[in-house]
Amino acid sequence: MIMESEGRFPERLRALGVERQFSRGDHIFKIGEEIVNCYLIQKGTVKIYIDHENGRRSILDFASGQSWLGELSLFCEEDYIKENQVVEDAVCLEFHLQELKTICMEDPAVSFYFASYISKKLMARSYRMSEYLNYSLERRLASFILEHQQGGKYSLSHIDVSEYLNVSYRHVLYVMKKFCDEGIIAKEKKYVIMDKERLMEISNSNM
Repeated sequence: MIMESEGRFPERLRALGVERQFSRGDHIFKIGEEIVNCYLIQKGTVKIYIDHENGRRSILDFASGQSWLGELSLFCEEDYIKENQVVEDAVCLEFHLQELKTICMEDPAVSFYFASYISKKLMARSYRMSEYLNYSLERRLASFILEHQQGGKYSLSHIDVSEYLNVSYRHVLYVMKKFCDEGIIAKEKKYVIMDKERLMEISNSNM
């Protein structure tokens, strides 16, 4: 990459971030409160979801390393804060929203960095929707494990994953057992990736 604004974290922002730690079960943003800070996740995973009036839940995303939370408020007023919950202990850099807005107006490179990040996130969500219709759960789950593993270990809830991938809990459990039986992963306190190359082959397959 030639320009830092094309995807690399702008160095002028690094000194502004204050490290914050969140435990599993914490809510980084709370419904009804004003967004005054943005967060860049350094470690851990945060579940982003919506609870509907009919009692059902839609999981929109799992935000992990180098994902931003609250960045949309840099460019628009969010009239609805999405539910969020830490599912793996998280370490984040906290930034004051107004300070970031000022920098975005002063520095086109920083503004483009955020615009590029938001665009890529939207495209990724659109691609995920198309995967629902065209690929097997084996491929989708393999890709999901690779994306959300940390240090070769994976521990996200099967219930959350089934809601996110729009399949039954039993189907997720069946495929995870299949991966274990084939020696691709092993179940310990967390799932451990034993054969990353094979997992990558499945995630890139046409099945």
